[in-house]
Amino acid sequence: MGLEHFPLSGGCLVGFYSWRFEQNWTFSLFVFVLISPTILYLCSLLLFPREGDMSVRDYKTHFYANHRAFFTVFAFFVPVDVVDTLLKGIPHFVAQGPQYVASGIILFSTTVTGAITRNETYHKLFAIYCLCHIVWISFAIFHTLR
Repeated sequence: MGLEHFPLSGGCLVGFYSWRFEQNWTFSLFVFVLISPTILYLCSLLLFPREGDMSVRDYKTHFYANHRAFFTVFAFFVPVDVVDTLLKGIPHFVAQGPQYVASGIILFSTTVTGAITRNETYHKLFAIYCLCHIVWISFAIFHTLR
């Protein structure tokens, strides 16, 4: 296992930070908070070939060999995030606004579609969409921190 798996799952440390004010930590809450980074870590294991695996000739072939499993696992991220948001309270969920619900629906439907299709153009557009979405969310979070 190489270091390439850690940035994807390490990005979920923000999820831990959002629980910083929780006073009543239970073991079940602790395990639940670990689900999101675990999902992203499993995605990274599917996305990148194992170090020293000589059967992988190129990343494109490896991606299409594992795309169904990758997108199926990644699709679980959205419902887990919704439950995570609801656990923080209904007012917190409502405070996220309609863009939260819309982005969750879009991400879930595009990941399910990604698991079904082998269309190369779709997967390229999905990668561009995810990059733009992450940048948009990052600026939205930064704007609220001021």
